[in-house]
Amino acid sequence: MAKAIPTRFSVLPENEAAAIAHLEARGYSPAAIKTDDGGLSVLIFSPLPDDQMFGLVQALPVHLSAKIGIVMGDQPPFASKL
Repeated sequence: MAKAIPTRFSVLPENEAAAIAHLEARGYSPAAIKTDDGGLSVLIFSPLPDDQMFGLVQALPVHLSAKIGIVMGDQPPFASKL
C-alpha cells in the first residue's frame, strides 16, 4: 500500500485568498497553510484516495500557481526513469 502524502500547492502571498476562494467554491479547503523559505504561501491538503485526488487536481487554480508543474508521490521532482 502506498504511503499517504499530503498535496501542496504554492501561490504568491497576494494570491492566497483568491486561491482559497477558488478551491472552496469547488469543494476543497486546505488543511493547513504555511509560508515556505521563499515567502510563498503553501496550501496543504490532507491525503486523498486516487478518485478524489483527480478532483482536487482538476480544481487547483493553476493560473494562480507560483510553481510550474504538479509533483505527486514521494519521489524527487523530475526524477528520471531508467
